Amino acid sequence: MSTAVLSDDDIVALTGYVRASAQVRWLRRHGWRFSVNALGHPVIATAEWSRKMVGDSGVQKHQPNWSALNGPEATTR
Repeated sequence: MSTAVLSDDDIVALTGYVRASAQVRWLRRHGWRFSVNALGHPVIATAEWSRKMVGDSGVQKHQPNWSALNGPEATTR
């Protein structure tokens, strides 16, 4: 995976299907983000592969400002 998108062989290995329509169906059922090219084949970015297979470990999750929600008296306890 040295390019920005998965190869056709990578997509076959991922989905277990050779036919493009079956690959698209599998990807949709499993919540993958992808595009379909003019030939009807799915195009998956390597970033999407990382998001689904590795997780969002590099993405900082935002937390609510609990003190703003609980009011000023919550911080003085």
